[in-house]
Amino acid sequence: MPTGNDYVLGHGRDELERLARQARLVDPITRRYFVSAGIREGMRVLDVGSGAGHTAMLLADIVGPTGEVVDADLSRVAIEWATRRMSDAGVRNISFRHGDPSAMDLGRFDAIAGRYVLMFMPDPAATLARLSGRLRPGGTVVFHEPDWTDARCSPPSATYRQVCDWIRQALVASGADDVLGTRLAAVFALAGLPLPTLGFDALVAAGPPARDVVRLVTDLATTLRPDIERLGLVASGDPDFAEMAESILTDLGPHGTAVGRAEIGAWTTI
Repeated sequence: MPTGNDYVLGHGRDELERLARQARLVDPITRRYFVSAGIREGMRVLDVGSGAGHTAMLLADIVGPTGEVVDADLSRVAIEWATRRMSDAGVRNISFRHGDPSAMDLGRFDAIAGRYVLMFMPDPAATLARLSGRLRPGGTVVFHEPDWTDARCSPPSATYRQVCDWIRQALVASGADDVLGTRLAAVFALAGLPLPTLGFDALVAAGPPARDVVRLVTDLATTLRPDIERLGLVASGDPDFAEMAESILTDLGPHGTAVGRAEIGAWTTI
């Protein structure tokens, strides 16, 4: 599992704010996966990797006041940020722990869940195997991960494709798995878990709403700019990803469609 300093996207304020914008778009997809997996009111759930706390808040809403969410992360910055958000929002059924959840004694859980976290682990199957040992009998494992293979536009936009390619190269160079979503079944099997049920979704929009899908990509490219520059894919300070977003929207025109990365869920019962 990556250390706090190794996390590819960092934990600076700009990144945590980007995560908030991302959550607004993808939370409905993640909720469907968690509910389909059987997470329900009253459960005790382990959320792996707090980020800015959005997944934990989503889980807290599902399990309700009689349930509990324990959120563990290796980044103190992320935990501090998420704790402040929970306090400001008046959420009482979430607690945060600093450390590797697969190596901590946090008790037993009815479910273990996460979003966009296995893709950053050097050995996601080994981590998943350790985590599953924290489950009560009949417990559920559910994760939501991306696959960047088919993000695209209609009509085609060379700029959109280029930005997506830069993101993929930067993620892979950092050790992340940019297609883990479609490998989730294999990861579950390697972890010794039953074959999971899979779900597939993607953000897709036409006209003005396409701006959100495009910005989801260009905002991530902005976060990854140092890695993209180190790979020699762009010159320092150039291009301006906000300007590239406008160029992509111009390519799309008033009726064009933007399709984001694949959003894939996998869940199983132990």
